Amino acid sequence: MSYEAVLEQIKNAPEACLDEISQIISYVVYRYEKENEEFNDVTKAALEEVEQMKKNPSLGKSYTDVDQMMQELLA
Repeated sequence: MSYEAVLEQIKNAPEACLDEISQIISYVVYRYEKENEEFNDVTKAALEEVEQMKKNPSLGKSYTDVDQMMQELLA
């Protein structure tokens, strides 16, 4: 569908529907931006590190106790 065709549909929509149309468009644009988001180098490196740790659990430490994890992180 073309941009012009969508604009024509919006022009022909009842005014009472414009808020809902606007919300739908905002959601679709947000979803598209999130799906096509580029991560910065630090985030890419962190995601790669997590993938490596999943493949080889000995690379990192795991926890079964959240309190213990927080104590160590905050120490």
